[in-house]
Formats: sequence, structure tokens, C-alpha cells
Amino acid sequence: MSPTMVDARTATSDVSASFQELLEAIKKVQPSDRALYDVFAPVRKRVWRKWCLRRLSVAMGLLAICLAVYYVPSVNWHVSAIGRLLMIEMLPYWDWTPLYRDKCLIAKVKAGAASKKFEPTVPFPDDCVVCRNFGMVPVRENVSYETLYRHHLMRNVPIVVNDVYPPWNEHKHYGADWDRFLLDLEVLLLANPCDFRTNLLFKPSFAKSSAIARMVDLLAEDVENDRNAGWFVQLRNCAQRTVKKTRTMFDKPYFYATHWEPPYTNWLLLSRAFEGASPITPNMAGLAVVHQLRSRLSITLRPRVECESSCQELSVTLHAQQSLLFSTTLWTFSYVPSDANETSLTFVTETYENW
Repeated sequence: MSPTMVDARTATSDVSASFQELLEAIKKVQPSDRALYDVFAPVRKRVWRKWCLRRLSVAMGLLAICLAVYYVPSVNWHVSAIGRLLMIEMLPYWDWTPLYRDKCLIAKVKAGAASKKFEPTVPFPDDCVVCRNFGMVPVRENVSYETLYRHHLMRNVPIVVNDVYPPWNEHKHYGADWDRFLLDLEVLLLANPCDFRTNLLFKPSFAKSSAIARMVDLLAEDVENDRNAGWFVQLRNCAQRTVKKTRTMFDKPYFYATHWEPPYTNWLLLSRAFEGASPITPNMAGLAVVHQLRSRLSITLRPRVECESSCQELSVTLHAQQSLLFSTTLWTFSYVPSDANETSLTFVTETYENW
């Protein structure tokens, strides 16, 4: 044992002995409460001062963190990103997307019948006037952000961009190797996507990994094309790891502005030779960019309920290499699985509308 440790133990025992002697002396004297209060006043002040300083330090630290989050852009961005990821993880347990779309979380109190009687009748909401004379989706090429902002984003007018992705057989990761893409697709499916629909499995949300792996084999290009061989697969990537993986699978479009936040979730829509299908309406929110990477897809954009009297329903056939950009605050996205003999592949990203 070192001399330092021996000295420390000796000092501790001496302090304990002195404190014990002090207690015995107090018991013998039996001073009044007031006398004890006065004697230990300096000690109480020191303890109280130490307690206040500790609490003040914690409060100042929390205040400094709050100010950094509010005023420092990099800190604010990282905290916001963590908050978005937490909200995405909550989606399977609580669907908060209706709150995201609403302008007010508390509904307005309905006016009485007497007040309604004298209110002027408004033919359509003010927000819906942007699409009063809009009846078709324009198709553009070499689109700049300024063009998107002036002619589309400010009015929530959809647009189709022609020159976003190269042909599928020139894809830098897959090209003509469809099996390699299926391997990455299997990884996404086994990662428990938060919105998974298909006609190849019964109760796909509860499917086991082995069933999903066998299902992927049915998506091979050499599947016999008869009336019972048609299929569709829809999945949404909500987990951070799967969203990151899709970023390596598909590049960001050239018109995606640098100040836009990265997509917080994305979708993969696949189908082939699926005849007689009814429209499917995925639950999307925010700014959606629909990339048609292979074959074609029939899409319908329906105006929100408040704007049905002002906006027309838009039908778009999205072909390979085309991308559709629209806002879900005004439009609802529906699609019909492809009945073509070539597998249709569509990649959809969702991000927050922050111009």
C-alpha cells in the first residue's frame, strides 16, 4: 500500500473521530434549537450557496443549448434532422401526417345558423384560385430552380421534367443486370418497410422473411406472361438506413435545390402485366417527386376536397426518364399498376416544402 493511501485513510479516520466527539459534546451540553441554528448558520449558508450554484449552472447550460439550437444554423439543422427521424419512427404507431397537412391544429368553432344566413357565399376557397385556368401538366426540359419556383412551386402547379435520368440500361449501378437490382430490393423489403402492398402475398404486412425472399424470385424478368402472372409491389422506406441505401441506388435529380432538405422518406412502385387494377392512393405528404425509371405508369392527380370545384382532375402517363413534381397540399396522387410486359419501376421521394 502506498504512503499516499495510508495518509488519506488516516485523515478520514481523524475527521470521523473529531465529528463523533463533536456530537457527544453537543449531547452533553444539550443546547437549544436556536443556539444550534446560530452556530451552524455559516455551514447552512455555504450548503445553500453550493445548491444554488449547482442549479444555476444546470439552468445556464440548458439555456445555452436552447440558444445554440435557435441561433446556430448547423446545430438547428442537426436537431431538426433528429426530430424528423424520431417522427418518422413514430409513423407505425401514430399517423401524424393529417396534422402536417392542416394549417390549424385546433378546429374553428362552427358559427350558428343565424350568422351563416347573412354570410356571403364563396364559390371556392381563395387558395384554389391558382388552378382555375390550369387543365394539363406542362412538360419541360433543362429546368432551372428559378423556373420551378416562378411557374410551379409558387402556385402548386405540377410539372413533368423529361431529362432527369438516363435510360435504365445505362444506369450506373444496374444497367441490364436486373438481378442485381432485385438483390437491393430484397434488402429493402426485409428491412420492414412501413407501407408494403402487393398481390403476391396474403397479408403482406405480416409476411415472414422467408416468404418475402421467395416473393422476390417472382419479380424476375423471365416470368411467364399469362393472365395470372401480373403483379405489383408498393413499399415505403421510412427507416434511416433504408432511406440512405436508396440514395446510393438512385441519384438526386439535377433540379433539386441545394437549400431543400433531403427527402425524409421515399417509395418504390413496381408492377408488370397487372390488368384490370383499380387506382391505388399512397398516403404522401409534402413535396413529392415521382421518377419513372422504367416502362410507364398511369397517374392521376386529384385536387383536394376544398378545391374540387376549381381544379380539374389531371391524368398523366409518365414514361421512362420522366419525373413528375407536385405538392400534396393541393393534389392527391393515385396510380394504376402497369399492364405492360416490361416491369415498371417508379421511385418517389417526399420532402418538406421549404422554398
